[in-house]
Amino acid sequence: MSAAMREEELKFVLAPAAFAAAQQWERLDVPARRPRARRLVTVYFDTAAGDLARHKASLRVRTVNRRHVITFKWTGSFAGGWFERGEVEAVSPTPELDIDLLPPEMAQAITRLTAGRRLEAVYSSDIKRVVRTIHEEAATIEVAFDVGVISAGEKTCPVREIEMERKSGGAAALYRLGLAFVAAFPTRLESQSKAERGAALAAGKAPEAVRAVAGLQGEPVLDSAIGQLINACLGQFIANWPAFEAGDAVKAVHQMRVAMRRLRSVLGLFQRAFPNAGFAVFREQARDIANAMGEARNWDVFAAMVRHGPAPAFADEPGFESLLAQVEQFRAAGHEAVRALLAGPQTMRFVLGLQGFAAAHGWRNALEGEALPDLSMPAREFAGASLARLHRKLLRDGKNIEHLAAVERHELRKDLKKLRYAVDFFGGLFDARKQLAPYARSLAKLQDRLGIFNDLAVAHELALRLAAGDDGAACRAVGIVLGWCARGAVEDDEQLRRIWKKVKKVKLFA
Repeated sequence: MSAAMREEELKFVLAPAAFAAAQQWERLDVPARRPRARRLVTVYFDTAAGDLARHKASLRVRTVNRRHVITFKWTGSFAGGWFERGEVEAVSPTPELDIDLLPPEMAQAITRLTAGRRLEAVYSSDIKRVVRTIHEEAATIEVAFDVGVISAGEKTCPVREIEMERKSGGAAALYRLGLAFVAAFPTRLESQSKAERGAALAAGKAPEAVRAVAGLQGEPVLDSAIGQLINACLGQFIANWPAFEAGDAVKAVHQMRVAMRRLRSVLGLFQRAFPNAGFAVFREQARDIANAMGEARNWDVFAAMVRHGPAPAFADEPGFESLLAQVEQFRAAGHEAVRALLAGPQTMRFVLGLQGFAAAHGWRNALEGEALPDLSMPAREFAGASLARLHRKLLRDGKNIEHLAAVERHELRKDLKKLRYAVDFFGGLFDARKQLAPYARSLAKLQDRLGIFNDLAVAHELALRLAAGDDGAACRAVGIVLGWCARGAVEDDEQLRRIWKKVKKVKLFA
């Protein structure tokens, strides 16, 4: 796809005072005269079934000063990751939608995505925009200050945000500018486009938690594969912000932690082969973010275990009501900590810094000249060697699994996660799909079983924290929970032995 068909931009949300102050930022150009606001009236089209929104695409007609422009945007595996989209435009003589004015291949793509169903106006936006420009590092970045509203029928959503779009120059300059902006103003990244917010408003549905996407496909070289995998993990992390704020926060927290663990696994794999300070720094930052979400996730799991396990089994025990009330207080505090984390500058710096590192292929910097050609090897070669190494390590560390201490089982679980993530990342590069499926299933069953054991161990620790209170009824319920965990651990040992025997028999597909 040509550079002319790509849009790479950052969106920031600010309070009114900070929004006004940002318009005086010294990094902005000094206009010859005060810039005038333009009014952007935009109508977005989709089918009644929301086919375009479901495929992460949008189609609009925007009117500015009696000029009408049709724009089609879509997401994909772009170098800019979450912040880059495909974009194609066509001038229209009227505000009516006519997809045949777009390039033929784009009109055909829209027809495929919608299965030929009728397109209709679904939502709109009315925005006043002031545009400024920044020229830095041989790059040109357009900064748009937007204020207005998104409407879907009688439902509305206010807009006050700043868009930074790279018009020319290297992509890394955009992310460095974003980092400077985060340092200068109290702001947060907006994870959704206006089109995504409008589609959600029109559908009237809460945003859903987002699972990890499929791994590598085709025949990428290693240099490209590194960027793709970093972008995929970072994208899953960002994609769950809306669900945490307005959807299923429990699932969103879980998926964000999964994204950070997967990212740590990616960075660890490549750090081992291509030592680089960037890999190491971002890996530690991802660990810190995942750990900061751990309290919320642990109490979420504990609450679900109590509600679906001992509480209904001992329905006559009055202490569970008091115990669950205490649990809810811990859960609320944990989720509030996650909310502060996502809004905090350290998370913004992490996201922008890592995205800039990926866009600039920062892992090349630390390599000696003779090592650079290694990045041109097929990713499949690297994948095969990595999978074989991780497979051997799992079999070695899992010997006598039933006799492993809790700490050793925890380490084995970490080995297993690294292998499972590597299978997800690289499995699509191999032709042996018949062998891949049973191998992945066997690992999943073992991970689930070790996960249950870990959840029981964490539940035991949390129950002891609750037992420290002076509520006698709640303490009786805690005793029941502790007994429930102990019984589950015994059952876990029996299941674990059977699953491990099956895992040892399954051959690596690579």
